[in-house]
Amino acid sequence: MQNEDTSAFRRKGDLGVPFVIALFALSIIIGWVVFRNYENSAKEITASLAQIQEESKTFTITDCAGKTMEWFSKCDAMTQLCDSTVPRMIKVCLANSDKSSQCPQYGNEIYGYNFGAKQCKQYMHGRNMKRHKKACGDVWQVIAEYCKDAAKVTTQKTQ
Repeated sequence: MQNEDTSAFRRKGDLGVPFVIALFALSIIIGWVVFRNYENSAKEITASLAQIQEESKTFTITDCAGKTMEWFSKCDAMTQLCDSTVPRMIKVCLANSDKSSQCPQYGNEIYGYNFGAKQCKQYMHGRNMKRHKKACGDVWQVIAEYCKDAAKVTTQKTQ
């Protein structure tokens, strides 16, 4: 039998292992940066939710919608978190005091497909139109659901 060299073959100047280590280190650094950004964004959103909860006791439904859209326009958190917080923001505002007496002003519009379209026209300009359009639609969809629920409760009380 021949004496074979069974050690791994390695070319001179092979950078495979250092390259994999560098990629691993880079992924850890990027992960840490993203986590810190998420953490700061979550703190900002939590503070904003607490602030609107405190302020919204005297707001009308329209005030809640306006404040939510104002917050959305100024949101410095991660884009996805800002987008997903809009429904929570308006729900907090609406739930903080009973605003169901203001729902009759919308009449049967709340049951229509285009409810909120005319209220959102002021947000339909500029470079962020698509995001603002979606956020405004979310706001008025939550308001429609709130008013539908209020109408159900009123109907049940009168029966």
